[in-house]
Amino acid sequence: MKIRFFIFLYLYCQILQAQDIFPNQFSSALLGLNPAFTGTSVSGRASFLYRVQHPTLSGTLNSSFFSYDHNFDDDRNSLGFFIQNDRSSISSGGDFRMLQAKVCYAYLLPANEYWRVKMALATGYGNQSLNTISLLYGDQITATGFSGLPTQDNRLIGQSIDYLDLATGILAYNEYAWIGASVFHLSEPRRDFLGSEFRVFRRYSGHLGIKIPLNEAETHFISTAAVYRLQNNIHLLDAGIFYEIPAWQAGIWYRNVPIQTKGSQINFQTAFKHQGFRFAYGYGMAIGALRGFGGTHEVGISFAIQKEAREYRWSYVQLSLF
Repeated sequence: MKIRFFIFLYLYCQILQAQDIFPNQFSSALLGLNPAFTGTSVSGRASFLYRVQHPTLSGTLNSSFFSYDHNFDDDRNSLGFFIQNDRSSISSGGDFRMLQAKVCYAYLLPANEYWRVKMALATGYGNQSLNTISLLYGDQITATGFSGLPTQDNRLIGQSIDYLDLATGILAYNEYAWIGASVFHLSEPRRDFLGSEFRVFRRYSGHLGIKIPLNEAETHFISTAAVYRLQNNIHLLDAGIFYEIPAWQAGIWYRNVPIQTKGSQINFQTAFKHQGFRFAYGYGMAIGALRGFGGTHEVGISFAIQKEAREYRWSYVQLSLF
């Protein structure tokens, strides 16, 4: 059991130190992509996403993301927060967790009649923890199952580290297009973990999207988007195309376009929308090196308060995302 646990822990910690975990449905985790998305709804917006990756493995990775952001009456200042919790466990008990919690502030800069530009700063708390309380040891397992007796082996010691985390971003957008860039883990916090130095590498991201109307009434759209991420010398590119009508949307999202990785996915996404409410589901089919380990399931729910935008000099334009 100990050998399996340490192999799992070593591989998983290497993955976590190399890159952040990020969902396929970025529209349900906007503040985790770029804090400058804070306040890009007319008033308030709440989002929740749950993700299960490789469900056939004993070390299933579960992630949850919750955020809320609000655009104030002056249309210039916006405030929000997000919490992301990633957890991976093994069949013999024990788990590894990564928690991020940030408060985001965004300011709308003067631009022109057609474009809005937001700059943002996020600050908050990060935690990495190893829980060993639930681990089963070899001398606790009998021919009939769990003995219920305490182990006589040397127990593995759990660990937890805390750190301050900073992020920043910029976003330019109008009714039909958006382009932005962000940097997370600005201070690259370093802590001792499992007897060695733990480092959270900076994550750089560039992202853009375009909505193309298909009819004069602008009720049918074709949308395309791309997200590029660089972290610890790992380059990742996601891209997709979507079809959208007022109440429904669907598309294909290609995860990890092969640049430096063989762990790619083809993600099929669909969503239903009604008066600010949005329910989305995505299934990621693993291809290449990850084929056979099970795909990825994501469920996203969001609600944006419906309110008429005010006509100020720098009039706010709601950012419509797929």
